[in-house]
Amino acid sequence: MNDFNDQLYMLGLQEVIERYLKHFFDLHGEFLPADGLYNCLIKEMERPLIREALRRLNGNQVQVAKLLGINRNTLRRKIQDLNISLETLKHAT
Repeated sequence: MNDFNDQLYMLGLQEVIERYLKHFFDLHGEFLPADGLYNCLIKEMERPLIREALRRLNGNQVQVAKLLGINRNTLRRKIQDLNISLETLKHAT
């Protein structure tokens, strides 16, 4: 790991997210972000989480669903809704 990654790791995921959200709101100045922020942020987090879990578990959806604590059918729906290509995951490193 490099120094930047070491610092992120030491902060922990919750602290990294809190700092990012503070920065995100600060970028908007005195205005608020657009409505629907919750769903937008959940989708932004969900897609890379599912992609990485699929990649790490070689596309095994049963194992990914178990890892994430969701139903396999829910996982399949999310893969489709988030336009995650299972083919491209096989070639990702």
